[in-house]
Amino acid sequence: MGSGDSSRSCETSSQDLGYSYFPAENLIEYKWPPDETGEYYMLQEQVSEYLGVTSFKRKYPDLERRDLSHKEKLYLRELNVITETQCTLGLTALRSDEVIDLMIKEYPAKHAEYSVILQEKERQRITDHYKEYSQMQQQNTQKVEASKVPEYIKKAAKKAAEFNSNLNRERMEERRAYFDLQTHIIQVPQGKYKVLPTERTKVSPYPVALIPGQFQEYYKRYSPDELRYLPLNTALYEPPLDPELLTLDSDGDSDDAEEGRGDEKRKTKGNSPKVIPNAICGICLKGKESNKKGKPEALIHCSQCDNSGHPSCLDMTPELVAMIKTYPWQCMECKTCIICGQPHHEEEMMFCDVCDRGYHTFCVGLDAIPSGRWICDCCQKDPPVPRRGGRRGKNSKEG
Repeated sequence: MGSGDSSRSCETSSQDLGYSYFPAENLIEYKWPPDETGEYYMLQEQVSEYLGVTSFKRKYPDLERRDLSHKEKLYLRELNVITETQCTLGLTALRSDEVIDLMIKEYPAKHAEYSVILQEKERQRITDHYKEYSQMQQQNTQKVEASKVPEYIKKAAKKAAEFNSNLNRERMEERRAYFDLQTHIIQVPQGKYKVLPTERTKVSPYPVALIPGQFQEYYKRYSPDELRYLPLNTALYEPPLDPELLTLDSDGDSDDAEEGRGDEKRKTKGNSPKVIPNAICGICLKGKESNKKGKPEALIHCSQCDNSGHPSCLDMTPELVAMIKTYPWQCMECKTCIICGQPHHEEEMMFCDVCDRGYHTFCVGLDAIPSGRWICDCCQKDPPVPRRGGRRGKNSKEG
């Protein structure tokens, strides 16, 4: 049994729900907040079903995403975008422009199908708008007299001249500067600021070019610890989880640090399992009263989020279920490395076949994910009853 099986995730995929085809007209783009400040989003669950991607988050981790608020779910429920059952699940929003770019690059056929639907919706919107306008014209029978047309033209020209005059006055009097889109130069009113001599404004050997023709001499100084994370193409360390936290100590790989990690592992034993009343399985969408086989079965819960699942739906053995109840277990979406505590590099993340804890290959000194059964050091020191199958990396398949 491969640990990368999509059934281990609490996501709801098209295969889990039994759908074989997700039509493009069901892929909804919405605005949130629904006012002038809102941006356009799509639901990750709908995009995943439409593109046929089993685990969208693991395949495209770099896309900007966020969890839906309760108010946003109610708004989508009123629009009939989601069902009442989906309101109780953890839904994720993606920026629609990033989804469109992804479809153009990797799914051109899907993008062409979706573009046809968008064109049809736009034609329908224009048709409805024209009908509404025609009805308003029929109700408003007042007509403009031909003799007053020249007067209206003069008023329109006067309004345009006043607008241009006010704009030019605002540029000179109220605005400190403005950016010329044609020449890409920042224009500053003359006589308003002191002009420094050329010697004072001479560009140094290493200027920072912000805009073509515009330079500045400000440089940010980085400490040696901060330089570990820069530049990005040769960074030696992962970004800190919280920018407010202190940078990592250079002696973080000492024996004391290793002993501290071992103490943390030992502290996880004796953990009380998380309890979520009225929870439902993220795969079969049923509670503890009935699993996918119609039999009552207790749910297991992620310690980091509200995801839950039946052990049978997640293909977990009774021995593994008993083991994960002894520590704060994490689902596939929240899994972090026990050594470094980071969720990044999911393609290098593997799981212990006994306790289901996550480890990076490079954190335990391996070059690649093992093809067979792998047991972490914590379980080798205290071996439990062995179970069948080998669980490997996140992206591996069942063997």
